[in-house]
Amino acid sequence: MDYFVNLLDFCGDINLDSKSAIFFVDEGIICVERRENEFYIDKETAGKLRLISEIKNELGVNDEGASIILNLREKIIDYQNKLKTIFDAIDRSKSIDELMFIMKKSEAFQSIFNNLLDNDDCNDNF
Repeated sequence: MDYFVNLLDFCGDINLDSKSAIFFVDEGIICVERRENEFYIDKETAGKLRLISEIKNELGVNDEGASIILNLREKIIDYQNKLKTIFDAIDRSKSIDELMFIMKKSEAFQSIFNNLLDNDDCNDNF
């Protein structure tokens, strides 16, 4: 991590109060580096803080609501990446057998398959 900026200075620049920043540190959503009683962030964390500021200021949600939104956003991005892997495998495969082989070896396929089984178990209870 080459790029560091003071957390509290950055929060002032993006209109985010320091209590909110500390909340997201405590929640584990953002990572900071502590140097001599000051917190510093990297470029990735700065991007997350900008997003948090936009969510809070434009949507008017509190810290807990912004945390939920960020967690859901990460899950959506994860599923999008898994689906892309699946569609790429389908495009590359030349036969059903080859596709089945790819599916058995792919971590993305295994993860989605396991999630489907977990959800199916929940639906059986209704």
